[in-house]
Amino acid sequence: MIARFLCFVVTLFIVCSGLLFEVSAETAPAIPTAVTHDNLQAAGHIAGEVLSLRLEIREASWHPDADAGPALPVLAFAEEGKLPSVPGPLIRVTQGTRLHVTVTNRTLLPAFVHGFHQRPGEQKDTITIPPNGTRDVTFLAGAPGTYYYWAATGYDVPIDERLTWDTELSGAFVIDPTGVKINDRIMVIGLWYTWLVPFDYNRGFHQVPTVNGKSWPQTTHLSYNMGETINWRVINASISIHPMHLHGTYFEVNSTGDGEKDTTFPPEQRRTVVTENMAEGRTMAISWKPTHPGNWIFHCHLLQHFERKLAHEVAEVTKVDTDESEHDATGMAGLVVGIQIKSVENLVAPSVPALPSRKLTLTIGQTVQLQGARHQIQLELRDGESVARTPDGSELGPTLVLYRGADTEITVVNRLTSPTAIHWHGIELESYYDGVVGFGGDSSQITPPIAAGSSFVAHMRPPRAGTFIYHTHWHDVDQLTHGLYGPLIVLEPGEKYDAEHDRVLVASRSGPDLLWDPLLVNGMEHPSLPPLHRGERYRLRCINITPSDDAVSFSLLEHDATAFWTPIAKDGADLLPYFRKRTEAKLQFGAGETYDFEFVPGKPGILQLRADFVMLHTTVSISVDDMGVSAKPAQ
Repeated sequence: MIARFLCFVVTLFIVCSGLLFEVSAETAPAIPTAVTHDNLQAAGHIAGEVLSLRLEIREASWHPDADAGPALPVLAFAEEGKLPSVPGPLIRVTQGTRLHVTVTNRTLLPAFVHGFHQRPGEQKDTITIPPNGTRDVTFLAGAPGTYYYWAATGYDVPIDERLTWDTELSGAFVIDPTGVKINDRIMVIGLWYTWLVPFDYNRGFHQVPTVNGKSWPQTTHLSYNMGETINWRVINASISIHPMHLHGTYFEVNSTGDGEKDTTFPPEQRRTVVTENMAEGRTMAISWKPTHPGNWIFHCHLLQHFERKLAHEVAEVTKVDTDESEHDATGMAGLVVGIQIKSVENLVAPSVPALPSRKLTLTIGQTVQLQGARHQIQLELRDGESVARTPDGSELGPTLVLYRGADTEITVVNRLTSPTAIHWHGIELESYYDGVVGFGGDSSQITPPIAAGSSFVAHMRPPRAGTFIYHTHWHDVDQLTHGLYGPLIVLEPGEKYDAEHDRVLVASRSGPDLLWDPLLVNGMEHPSLPPLHRGERYRLRCINITPSDDAVSFSLLEHDATAFWTPIAKDGADLLPYFRKRTEAKLQFGAGETYDFEFVPGKPGILQLRADFVMLHTTVSISVDDMGVSAKPAQ
């Protein structure tokens, strides 16, 4: 630890002195501009079954926003004789290929290069290259899968501990099976960062999250046809966790890996999700089929990685005034990919049973003050004669109950002083009603904001029963941390919502400070939950709608020991039998994920639900009485 700190201090001194890359301004060549690319063209030269590739590690000037906008100084990989690139040049070969890779380190610090070895492999298999030195390696590609290569300079650290200038030193490495043609797209997630005010996360920390080297709206917009099977490889080569969320439909997780090993799942082990929490250095291969035409997005669900203020990050860091740093009409920036799904003649969205139309009204009221400095947005849900509101003292909106296959109309009335938008998270519906302002919809109509004092009517026909979320999609941390969210539960036709055996547990935050503002359960720091009955079966619907908490932990303790539960659903999709195994009641999930569990209390007493995120902790006590008389299945 001391050696790492000293290396950091020395490296920081070198960088601040302007000596990291070149000895003097008189002898230094012009700093090249890094190009960005979509991993469509493989690097190197193939001769027979041998790929020859010559790479360099170089200083570069990188434009993560518009090409004409301000630039950030980074280290980047470059194919010899070509410009540096972010991400690094794509390596894509067929199983059985032998690779001959030469890497030259054109910096004044030692470089530690990972990933140039046969797969599966080990992170410790590293190439150390002295300043201005060169190393050659030759190895067989190994097992098919989604991998990557990366480097750190100055000191060898894990991928998520790389310093600012090293964060873009990554590239995709894909090994295809012999004789199989795979039509896919590769997305490399990056995250450049800097601390301008030490120890002040909210004011001093600046970050630039990207996909294939660009930040929204400059990220590539993908286009597909209805009925097409879409295949993606996603590589998180950044220093942060990213819960990756797809709007409008589900995707199937076909494989996951850590850059060294890649596990392909048999069909009975492939999860169907709308949000997948990707830890640092993780990879996944996914496939999906669109259910509706229109414009959709795939993005990190951490608000700090796609909110509008990210459009100004590069300008603030570089102190360059430019209109190019302004966000576009969507109000989004950062880690977002746009997708267009085109209609195909005679191909429509799958039909579902039609039930009588339902009309509901969701009114977003003005903010009211709670204890201390806390505030709360008041929500009111009207369903015919039934009215439900945000409970006093809570920031959790009322539970919205819909029915599979029922044509439903929800009028959202905005009585705030600012615009808003509502996203029906996980629901498969038409793009125009999905809540992505300025982008959702199609060429005939684009989703508008819900202006202050106005309303918007959303139409949907949920095709599956499960646990979902409704929440603001205005990319406003104040709205999301003041109560503009709630559980959305879809039941089977004719089923009645059983609030006694169907319990919702929602993790959220009260305020924008990621380090200090309280972690809430069901909208409160210390909620009072109704008792459970011994021997009864309960469905626990766990929802994480925190703004930027990438790994909230829930644990359920029964008589000071970890209880047991059975997973039954993820993101509203029923789990396959392989995953329905009784296990310890521990859950770690990212923003935008939902999980359902079946739980049967075994003894009378006090249960403790513990919610944790870094230094924040909330413990909720739930009494278990001896009144249970049956063990009827959870709904």
